[in-house]
Amino acid sequence: LARKDNLPELPKGWAWASLDQISDINPSIEKKNIPDDLLVSFVPMAEVGAENGYINVNNTRPFLQVKKGFTNFLEGDVLFAKITPCMENGKIVVVPSLSSGYGFGSTEFHVIRPYSGVNPYFIYYIVSNLSYRKEAAHHMTGAVGQKRVPASFLKGTTIPLPSLEEQLQIISEVKQRISIIESLYAEIETNLKRAERLRQSILKKAFSGRFVPRDSNAYEREAI
Repeated sequence: LARKDNLPELPKGWAWASLDQISDINPSIEKKNIPDDLLVSFVPMAEVGAENGYINVNNTRPFLQVKKGFTNFLEGDVLFAKITPCMENGKIVVVPSLSSGYGFGSTEFHVIRPYSGVNPYFIYYIVSNLSYRKEAAHHMTGAVGQKRVPASFLKGTTIPLPSLEEQLQIISEVKQRISIIESLYAEIETNLKRAERLRQSILKKAFSGRFVPRDSNAYEREAI
């Protein structure tokens, strides 16, 4: 990831590209042929997870209720929360399959729609990266508590772009390594819970007189 100046040399077959060259930022959709009674996915900000790629698209509303005043998106789009603190918290996600084909949600999302030859997860892993979010935070505009990342920041982002085949290889490797990390976190969480149960057990024994030493080795034997 880099800005437009001081771009380093890339591997053979890669190229630098701005995000607005490889995707449509905040695109519109043709609404006139969508029936007013069609149930479409509705996603408020609360239904997007922080830093975990989670999104709930199961809530629906009739198109009539959302066709004005909400952000529209399609399967394969990347939703990028633009308002503080949602952006800093990593509310960024790739839109999964939608039952009706259409989704609507919070106006506090930027929508990134990759062009052909660009995988949405490749963009997702770049713009959800902590270093990118920190850079985005420096470019926010607006009043305190209502600051937002402008679309111009996204459009001006310059990324290293490999072929689609290499993108898929990178995505696969990233997902595999993240899976390992998540497994380690789960193991740590299990051990922490086990340690807390042991702590409570020790405290219970301590305050029930079971830790009163009988000789110099009493504490060691009780611990065992």
